[in-house]
Amino acid sequence: MNLTSGRPQRDPRWWLPPLLGAAALSSLFVIDFLFYCFGVMATDSCGPDHCPASVTVPLTAAPVLYGAGIVLVLLSALLPWRPAMRSARIGLAAAGVSSAAIVIPVLLTIHR
Repeated sequence: MNLTSGRPQRDPRWWLPPLLGAAALSSLFVIDFLFYCFGVMATDSCGPDHCPASVTVPLTAAPVLYGAGIVLVLLSALLPWRPAMRSARIGLAAAGVSSAAIVIPVLLTIHR
């Protein structure tokens, strides 16, 4: 708490972790989408109802993981803007980017 003004102190760089997380998510989106499109092509021969779980589970998990990454990065921006919350903000943004980055190895496990 800043004693001179009586108001809580604000972190001057509160915006940096969410911004870097959003930039990383946007660049990962192109790669994730490319791998997802190629993964969907693996279901062409068996159809959506007769494919093995080794094909359908990664295709179901990929959008959920990427969506979780978006939510975590947004939550990092919604944390209180106090300096004490800086490490939590960085952690949430990093977890969001990690969640979106794990989509690529998950989609690489698709095999028939």
